Amino acid sequence: MDDIRRLDDLLDDLVARYSDELAGGRNPRLAEYLEQVPADARPGLERCLKMIDAGMASSPGAQHPLAPGVRLDHYELVRELGRGGMALVWLATDTELKRPVALKVLRPGLALEKRHAERFEREAEAVARLSHTNVVRIYGVGSARGYHYLAMEFIAGPSLQTVLDALPTDRDPTAEDLARATGSPELASAGRDYEQAVAALLAPVVEALAAAHERGLVHRDIKPSNILIDAGGRAVLADFGLAKGAEDPALSLTGETLGTPHYMAPEQAYRTSHPVDHRADVYSFGVTLYEALSGRRPFRGETFLEVIEAIKTELPRSVRSVRPTRTRNATALVRRAMQRDPAMRYADAGALLDDLRALANDRTTRALQDEGGPLRRLWTQVRFMTSGQIYEYKSERTFLGLPLVHVVGRRAPGQKRRVVKGWIAYGDVAYGFLCGGTVCYGVIATGAISVGLLTWGALSFGVLAAGGLAAGVYSTGGISAGYLTFGGLAFGYAAIGGYARGYYAMGGNVKGTYQVGGGRTDQEAVDFFSENAPYVLQWWS
Repeated sequence: MDDIRRLDDLLDDLVARYSDELAGGRNPRLAEYLEQVPADARPGLERCLKMIDAGMASSPGAQHPLAPGVRLDHYELVRELGRGGMALVWLATDTELKRPVALKVLRPGLALEKRHAERFEREAEAVARLSHTNVVRIYGVGSARGYHYLAMEFIAGPSLQTVLDALPTDRDPTAEDLARATGSPELASAGRDYEQAVAALLAPVVEALAAAHERGLVHRDIKPSNILIDAGGRAVLADFGLAKGAEDPALSLTGETLGTPHYMAPEQAYRTSHPVDHRADVYSFGVTLYEALSGRRPFRGETFLEVIEAIKTELPRSVRSVRPTRTRNATALVRRAMQRDPAMRYADAGALLDDLRALANDRTTRALQDEGGPLRRLWTQVRFMTSGQIYEYKSERTFLGLPLVHVVGRRAPGQKRRVVKGWIAYGDVAYGFLCGGTVCYGVIATGAISVGLLTWGALSFGVLAAGGLAAGVYSTGGISAGYLTFGGLAFGYAAIGGYARGYYAMGGNVKGTYQVGGGRTDQEAVDFFSENAPYVLQWWS
């Protein structure tokens, strides 16, 4: 964390110095500035400095470092609370109203681009239009000493992310664990289980989200760290910095992706090719709930781009497959909220809120009702699988450590081959009892390359094998080899085909110790084929 802070401060300092040199009539050397930062930070710094060269930005003008005791207008800084890629957050004192505030200060380097300052102003405007007890209040917006800032309600409690990180990982968390982590004992009252407690905690956040959507605001960055818990256990939605009115044009012409990658809706990950509306918030809340219920994020990756690629090309495992103790009720709710197609999600936050309240009160959710029974759920999965969309399904039930069913559908362009394992498996590379796909290993296997007991495929290897090239005890194909073989070209102990070679051989061009065809009929061969392949012998005769 200290290294990250030092790098942030260094980048801001370099941007300010570069701008000052230009303003003083000097010609700073870009390479010298880039050499002062690590290689992975150079592209961003280079872009920023080139913008200054091109006259697209001006000096941030922040000459005074932020520190305890520094005043920005009538706000006196006390201590830093945290920092992100766009801003630093300080605990400050409002010296006029004598109250603590959270002061969100735009990093000076980012102030070079007008759109970042516009986001600050837009956050204040967005929340000013939204008065809700579960939304962090904005007290004011301004600039001083070259810094742009927002003064916000100070929430003394933890974020939901901090709460989730504090829950036990060696066992299923309970409502009592959640109550302790949030400082809200009522969450464990009335015999609630963990699922119900999570739903009760977060329902007011969705209520606030519904109010924002009614006013045309899309938050676009719903995530656990943007949900704060106050001293009374109230969950509050924070950081409308990316909020966008339905009528507003995009601020950025660069194609910049807005939002935190792990919680982005697919249409956000697609950038400008798909419209983003209030249903993106429904999806992001679904990811947040997924993490709260399962203990892990649905999509993983070592880098930003890997996470984005996973969101675009993969479907997550169900909550129950990750955490088998979770109910179908909760799993169905999350699955509906996280549908890849926005049209298949909850139509709005109000519908999501209804199901969240149902979950909190141990009632059946509409999502579960709509999914229906096992046959209807199976039919839904079959429709997805045959729709031509990117698709993955892994059953919640397992046997001997393997899911009963694991199926993947179409692969996205450029996506790596996907390996599936299940008693019934279908994919690029499939392992299981009954499997299909490009390369298959199973008791019963069908695919381009199949290996198993009973197999079909272009290349097929097994006890019973059929395909273009088949090898097995009993095989049939264009080219087949084995004990008893049938094919255009057949090789084996007993071979039947247009071109047959074996101890026993039957066909057009045949050669064997004992044969039927090729100008002769040996009784030994007739007796063998009568016993082992009588239907072929009858057809031949």
